[in-house]
Amino acid sequence: MSAIIPALIISDDNHSNDFEELKSEFEKLRPFLGEFGGWMQIDITDGVFVPEKTVVNPEDLKYFTERGNVEFHLMISRPEETVGEWARLKPQRIIVHIEAVENMEEILDVCRENEVQIGLALNPETPNAMVEPWIGAVDTIVYLGVHPGRGGQKLIPEVLGKIRSLRRDIPDVKIEIDGGVNVSNIIELKNAGADYFVVGSGILKSSDIGAAIAELKNKIV
Repeated sequence: MSAIIPALIISDDNHSNDFEELKSEFEKLRPFLGEFGGWMQIDITDGVFVPEKTVVNPEDLKYFTERGNVEFHLMISRPEETVGEWARLKPQRIIVHIEAVENMEEILDVCRENEVQIGLALNPETPNAMVEPWIGAVDTIVYLGVHPGRGGQKLIPEVLGKIRSLRRDIPDVKIEIDGGVNVSNIIELKNAGADYFVVGSGILKSSDIGAAIAELKNKIV
């Protein structure tokens, strides 16, 4: 079943009000959460794996995990060192990057212990072979359609071929596409094999959020 997942990401250089910005964006989306099955994504960056850094008290994020099906997209180095801290906040899913992980078994153990789903992401230039050994152990493979860390980028076309290839080789895999998704390419992404579509600026920067959501949903029904 296809689904759209709105993303909350902060790219402002002034990080003093990160949590307030997140809450403000969430409140804009809140009336429409039912349209997404209650799902949303919160991006967490560390200034190392990607240049941008999200400064927010993890405990504050309970505000969101208590109000919807949240996935944390951890764009951070060595996520196995802090995955327990994120898992204790009770998100529905934690996404880590194969390029950043040194101990995948630790990620799997912590998430299973806390009954949290696991998404394994790969950057646009990373080959499918890097994630294939873990497909049977995770819940979702997440393709980055753009270089991670900043919203508003255009989809890198080569990612479509990678999605098609994985769907062909492993028909029952769940595939999420994150970055560069819009009304012009969402049908092509679905036809390539994507199940879940993460959309950030395409929704939040719209003058009519409800209309933007409806247009996207109508494309994948």
